[in-house]
Amino acid sequence: MSETYEKAAALIAGSKRAVGFTGAGISAESGIPTFRDPGGVWDKFSVSNLIMRPHKIRQNLLEAVDTLEAAEVNPAHIALKDLEDMGILKVVITQNIDDLHNMAGNTNVIEVHGNLYRSRCKSCGRKEKLTRDQALARIRARLKERFLNPIRLIRAYPRCRCGGKTRPDVVNFGEAVQGLPEAYQASVSCDLMIILGTSGKVYPCAKLPYEAKKRNAKIIEINPTENAFSDITDVFIRAKAGEGMTMLVEEMRRGSP
Repeated sequence: MSETYEKAAALIAGSKRAVGFTGAGISAESGIPTFRDPGGVWDKFSVSNLIMRPHKIRQNLLEAVDTLEAAEVNPAHIALKDLEDMGILKVVITQNIDDLHNMAGNTNVIEVHGNLYRSRCKSCGRKEKLTRDQALARIRARLKERFLNPIRLIRAYPRCRCGGKTRPDVVNFGEAVQGLPEAYQASVSCDLMIILGTSGKVYPCAKLPYEAKKRNAKIIEINPTENAFSDITDVFIRAKAGEGMTMLVEEMRRGSP
């Protein structure tokens, strides 16, 4: 085990209030494409692409449903749950809407961009969780209708008990992120933040590691490409999230008395 992993494992072992901060990269290891990488969501649903090939909209959306349906928790999600079970990890702040952290068993997940498998009433604001199968089955049924109607697609989720129409509880462009006060509080009160799979370019969430650092929290980043928070990172591990987190947990267990 390299000195880098040993140093990171020591920081985690010494933490009492660790926070995980995750982005699209951790979900990519579960088979969900990222937004910005070649062939990702941005490519498939870019305005220029859809104008050139509007017939691809239905196909791309159906492929996205298939991808979400097949996605399962990966070693990085499992390792974060392991850290919670050890009493070290207190919160996961995620920019992902795929519910995988909840599926892995983390109990305090702040989903700043919402959750695709949760409905929100447009009248009373009530939120209600659907199972993944329920949500995707409804979306798939609307996508297979003879005429693709964007309004019917958005309203695929069941009506609220108040009778109001619902929509997926996800943050669209131009909308405020969810749970920002809670995410901020978790960041400023942690003593360690583990950053996984985020480009550090999506604001206001990209400010959270800096808020943690201002309060003297240690910062560990695991990323297979660049160090997105190089100016504040205490330990940078160039690896995929699943590989890096698994090795860190193994190193911690090896060093336990």
